[in-house]
Amino acid sequence: MSQLPTPLPIIIVEDHAIFIEGLCSILKQVEGIRIAGTFTEGKAALAFLQQEPVAIVFLDISLPEMSGIEVCKTIKALNKDIKVIALTNHMEKSVIMEMLQSGADGYLLKNTSRDDLVTAIFQVLNNQFLMNHELQQILFSQEKKPKTKPRLTQREQEILQLVSDGATTAAIAKQLFISPQTVETHRHNLMQKFEVGNSPSLIKKAIEYGML
Repeated sequence: MSQLPTPLPIIIVEDHAIFIEGLCSILKQVEGIRIAGTFTEGKAALAFLQQEPVAIVFLDISLPEMSGIEVCKTIKALNKDIKVIALTNHMEKSVIMEMLQSGADGYLLKNTSRDDLVTAIFQVLNNQFLMNHELQQILFSQEKKPKTKPRLTQREQEILQLVSDGATTAAIAKQLFISPQTVETHRHNLMQKFEVGNSPSLIKKAIEYGML
């Protein structure tokens, strides 16, 4: 990293004033750093970074006009030595991956403890990547393979449609010219195939599979 003034300058990019206030309160107590600026949107922060040296950027992902992911990419294109720590509520695997691919040096949740937040600063300054255990589990978890869509007979498909329309067993029997007992047998078979225990769950699963 190029020579930076001491204490080390840090900026915060976050669109919630009350969160900025709380974060500033914590960071002001950390020896060796100073808050060089706070910004509620990305463009102003980027303009500042082009003029002033900064060691670390605490960056929210959900920002107006320009997302934190785009801001991170631009910061790293501007100066790869600036450390970017995502500080967000996003726990989705796809968002975490995008942020890391954009060059983030750390990823923290907004409910992170004060001690972990302070530790994070010095870890990234020492070129250590930072992410808590909970997020690591999300990131490295295997995607669940979607279950195979149940195969239905023509009659089962007809009954499934009528069940979703709210038809009773008696009404289905009358419409399809079969006995109520036969309708119940088909209902039972449908619930087994969809691995559910009642009609509302059957309809929900069938919709998820795109079968209604």
